[in-house]
Amino acid sequence: MLSRIIYEDWQLIFPVVALAVASLVYVAAAWRATKMKPAQIDRLANLPFEKE
Repeated sequence: MLSRIIYEDWQLIFPVVALAVASLVYVAAAWRATKMKPAQIDRLANLPFEKE
């Protein structure tokens, strides 16, 4: 039964799953950024960062 598994196709599932997970993370971050309230955007825009 194991001889019927085509390893090249079976191993393709890992990059596909990784791409799907990475895409979900980026879509979630973009969705969260677009749904921010203006007060929160202003607060984050005025964070004091060190200047080099």
